[in-house]
Amino acid sequence: MFKNLTPKISAIPTNLITGFLGVGKTTAIVQLLANKPEHENWAVLVNEFGEVGIDAELLTNNSDKNNKANNEKNGVFIRQVPGGCMCCASGVPMQVALNQLIAKAKPDRLLIEPTGLGHPKEVVEVLTSGKYKDLISLQSILCLIDARNLSDVRYTSHPSFVQQLNIADIIIGTKSELYSEQDRENLTSFIALSKLNDKPLNLICHGQIALGDLQKVTVKDAAGGKHQQYLLNNTKRAFSPLSNVTIGVNINEESYIDKTTDVSTDTEKKIQQQIKLHGFIELTNQGEGFFSKGWIFSNAVTFNYEPLMILVNAFSISRIKGIVITEQGSYALNKVGTDISYQQVDDLTESRIELLDTNEQLLQKIKTVQWLDCTLNHHAPPDKVLNN
Repeated sequence: MFKNLTPKISAIPTNLITGFLGVGKTTAIVQLLANKPEHENWAVLVNEFGEVGIDAELLTNNSDKNNKANNEKNGVFIRQVPGGCMCCASGVPMQVALNQLIAKAKPDRLLIEPTGLGHPKEVVEVLTSGKYKDLISLQSILCLIDARNLSDVRYTSHPSFVQQLNIADIIIGTKSELYSEQDRENLTSFIALSKLNDKPLNLICHGQIALGDLQKVTVKDAAGGKHQQYLLNNTKRAFSPLSNVTIGVNINEESYIDKTTDVSTDTEKKIQQQIKLHGFIELTNQGEGFFSKGWIFSNAVTFNYEPLMILVNAFSISRIKGIVITEQGSYALNKVGTDISYQQVDDLTESRIELLDTNEQLLQKIKTVQWLDCTLNHHAPPDKVLNN
């Protein structure tokens, strides 16, 4: 598997893209991939809190709008870790996925998106120790923040939100095109009160992170002390990784990748069996004070666009996201609070919907039949859907 790797390799420039729920991490990564140097392979490891898995599909769909199958041909490799387990103390699911992704992509740059409820400190500990110490060159850690949420204590007092900011090298204010003057003042005050003024703060629109923000190098000053030098660039341009320092590492299959079973493959098989049998499956998760409830529907299930959007708008849920097949085409939907957006995407293999909230009882009241009532064949029993 590793015959093409030489004994001398370069440490992989790696970035963490953190940020709380709904801040726009996936949109930002889509934009970064769209502007990557054409000759480079970039790999993305994405983790979601919910069990359904939507972000990886969105990244795959948006990376090549003409043909998803061309992603890897064009140097974009995407791997997902389900269920918010990337940031667990052992980091085993993350390491298995990371090993497989690196082996397949041999990337020039690696982007890692932990779940918005994760603790990135534990991801950093994995990446900077053990077998990854010489393989990974950890560069800028970006924390995305939406200034409009700073009045919500569910964000500002949440341990994950606090840790994401404290561990970041650069703070990115996303969706700034929607900020009021008060939002901007709140952000400035929050940065000062949180003693984060030593971190560069960039405001961006529509997820447009500058490629230069991904780079960070450690340099020595005249006195011999070390400090971080940030190369900030507010224009889109191609660049060469600064820390591609050749190091001596003997690479072989045994030392480079462990033999841990990829349990996600077995889980996915069981999920697909249930979908094939019933036409859908319902999945839940909980942790960090939040709960998720999601569904995966067979591609034989076609939603009726207007009733579906009416239903989504009617729910008062912290976060709703999905990729759905409708009679008007395939769509990605995203609702954060009262903000909602729809985007047409390439043809999907199945529909996925995920709800997240701190109120478990609220999620329990939302039933599968409510979604099925928004399908073209909603009069049929669930187990008959596939036969229509």
